[in-house]
Amino acid sequence: MRFTIHLRDLEKESLRFDGDVEPDEVDWNLNDELIQAKGGLGYSLEIEKHEQNLLIQGQLSQSFVCECVRCLQSFTLPILLDAWSGFAALEGEESLEVVNDLIDLTEILREDVLLALPQHPHCGPQCPGLADPANAKSAPRHSAPDELSSAANSAWDALDHLNLDNDKD
Repeated sequence: MRFTIHLRDLEKESLRFDGDVEPDEVDWNLNDELIQAKGGLGYSLEIEKHEQNLLIQGQLSQSFVCECVRCLQSFTLPILLDAWSGFAALEGEESLEVVNDLIDLTEILREDVLLALPQHPHCGPQCPGLADPANAKSAPRHSAPDELSSAANSAWDALDHLNLDNDKD
């Protein structure tokens, strides 16, 4: 079920809402083969009505199954918007549609979760990327952080000792 609320319930006081929006009710529209939503969109929100606007504050959470752009391995990426706040206009050009005193806030929740997704998901800073096919048997899939930093240092050391004065004519 989508996240809808009765506006009449907000006339006297703010209300607290906790739950999940079912995965098939949230149109993630990702158009990305590397990222797929996993489970429902979790929320723990307090909503207040101020004249013709709604102030929404709380927490949003969603997990995504992603494919790492470096090593092509699948991993779960949790998105947690802990101190999230949103605003919904009830009148005007940017207003949400009100039907029989019900307003659907699913799109507002969805948009900020999508904005929190990385453009290029990767499984972590320890990911070295794809293994060189020539060294695939000897190199581990994920190296320890110390090994990665020493490999990076040796590449920089080689550049530091590069003599470009010989190329001048």
